[in-house]
Amino acid sequence: MKEPPPLVLYSDLDRYLAALESETRKADEPSIRLLHEAGLPPVSSTRSLGVLFGFRPQFIGTMRRRPHRYYNVFEIRKRKKKRRIQAPRVAIKIIQKWFGHYFSRGIELPPYVVGFVPGRSSLDAAKLHCKKDWIFSTDIADFFQTTADSDVVDSLMHYGYTFPAAELITDLSCLGGSLAQGSPSSPVLANIAMRNVDEAISKLVNNYGATYTRYADDIVISGLGKSPSDLGKEIGQIFRPTTWKLAEHKTRLVSARDRMKVHGLLVHGEQPRLTKGYRRRLRAIRHLLEADKIPESDLPSALGHLAYARSVEGEQDKNTE
Repeated sequence: MKEPPPLVLYSDLDRYLAALESETRKADEPSIRLLHEAGLPPVSSTRSLGVLFGFRPQFIGTMRRRPHRYYNVFEIRKRKKKRRIQAPRVAIKIIQKWFGHYFSRGIELPPYVVGFVPGRSSLDAAKLHCKKDWIFSTDIADFFQTTADSDVVDSLMHYGYTFPAAELITDLSCLGGSLAQGSPSSPVLANIAMRNVDEAISKLVNNYGATYTRYADDIVISGLGKSPSDLGKEIGQIFRPTTWKLAEHKTRLVSARDRMKVHGLLVHGEQPRLTKGYRRRLRAIRHLLEADKIPESDLPSALGHLAYARSVEGEQDKNTE
């Protein structure tokens, strides 16, 4: 994907500031300069955002007040479950994509957050959980839809945004009081909204000498020796005062005697490995590719699976040289 320009319509910060009306420039310039230096989207108000994108402030105001007009809402079936998708339309999606791109690069997240972070992957997380005696895993149910707009505002203010600016970004990224499932800015905004919870889990896990990673809604904790008897209860207590809920049917504790998996990879060994079922699936994909029987619409997904497998197998090869 082509990288969106940091100032959208302007080649440098001074040109952007010069395009603002004098009153807006006087009010917004200090904040805009600080945000730009930090590598964050330099937005302080509806007017400054409008100038950046060439949109009238009234149009941005309408997107904030009547956001449902700017989304296509539909359901897709994933196995036996239906998922509600809130897909942003072009104008608001452009803004969200720009938000997501620069937040993901301008905000340095802790190393235990591995999902939707440039340069980190589920394979990196799985490697951290190899050679452990036990693994505790759980999921956050409906992660984006339960990430409240108030948490997004608070997290943006922590990183230097004024309340009006944080509220503006949140209004353009949320729908119905939570992050939109389908917005390109939702993954990174959910990550930063989880800051306090992540810190609490990390502190708890460090007390046990264990390892913690989170890939989006997927929480994994592993350690050596005997597993803490109250770990699940303590994790639940951290989440209790929040809007997020853990999926009890996906919460499990497994030991080295069992088939230990993290993010779909086997980790009871020196390095993460593909499961037997996934290898069978890859053989089928390769066979269909050789026979030219994969529809063009499914080709990117098929090639993605093969590339992922190569990355896992390449990591194994490096460690056997």
